[in-house]
Amino acid sequence: MVAPLLIFLLFGIIEFGLMVKDLVGVNQAAREGARSAAVGATPTTLTTRIAGAAPTINAGNLNATYHYRSFNEGTGAWGSWLSLGIDGSENNAQAGDQIRITIQYPHQLVTGGLFAGLADDPENGTITLNTAIVMQRE
Repeated sequence: MVAPLLIFLLFGIIEFGLMVKDLVGVNQAAREGARSAAVGATPTTLTTRIAGAAPTINAGNLNATYHYRSFNEGTGAWGSWLSLGIDGSENNAQAGDQIRITIQYPHQLVTGGLFAGLADDPENGTITLNTAIVMQRE
């Protein structure tokens, strides 16, 4: 009578552990991307650096976006987020701007239908992991 409950808990612990492992990998990839962007890396270079910073996850499934915004001294507020582009050999953010790297990653549930009710996409059995890192352009 207790065995099914214990097995369910065991699979839950395993699934949660694998999800946390993927989330740590996604966070590390975003942090590496933000750090690279802060020193002037172009979006193409960022994509390569992000993929290389997450060796334990499938880099092909990462969905990364790159944005920056400037501080307006006149209004005392940050402007809206703009897409990060290229200005010569570096990105187009200026020193002091904030750069945000946002990554989404679909974590594939290894327990299949057991926890599919918790998934964002129950048909495919995935939960989307999201992270965003903001750093200041140097």
